[in-house]
Amino acid sequence: MNKLKAINSIQFSIQLITALLLLYFTLKSDTPDRAIIPILLLLGWSLGFYQRRVTRRRVNKLRGSKNKDVLHEG
Repeated sequence: MNKLKAINSIQFSIQLITALLLLYFTLKSDTPDRAIIPILLLLGWSLGFYQRRVTRRRVNKLRGSKNKDVLHEG
């Protein structure tokens, strides 16, 4: 695993843990109606995770192609 992958994995893990802890403490507090903030953070994390997965698949697919111009589609 190269350094960039390790940094991305750690960053995503920290974001997930932060959102989950915020959700937990918000639900345990006297104002659980503010739980929308950590829910939005979790949604953002999920979208970022999905985007990272799609990007990784595209890069791996382009690496395997014999096309020399891998930076341009079409």
